[in-house]
Amino acid sequence: MKTKKARLNQMILATFLFVFLLSGNVEAEGTEWTAVSGLEKVEESKLEVENWMVNENYWFADENTFVVETEQDENLTLESWMLDKNKWGLAVFEYASAEAEQGLMLEKWMTNEMYWN
Repeated sequence: MKTKKARLNQMILATFLFVFLLSGNVEAEGTEWTAVSGLEKVEESKLEVENWMVNENYWFADENTFVVETEQDENLTLESWMLDKNKWGLAVFEYASAEAEQGLMLEKWMTNEMYWN
């Protein structure tokens, strides 16, 4: 009796779910909603050509008008600390590599069939 009742409840639930999903796909006229950004609502003013835009003297000026100056970098020199082996030695890394890792150990839970089957 319980299984028939459970199957009936499952069928009723499936039917309600189907009707609910189907009702979401119904297309109702007059309820369309279109998302527009605020930029689409802005009206742009008409562009105007100004005098400086068409003035050839402004655009084709003498090459000497804009002078680019380059500055020379000073020569780099080697200092004694740059070559000092005590500062640049790998003592820190040698100390870390001196430690040996411990070997892996198998524990009882790793081989227990109760955990893995």
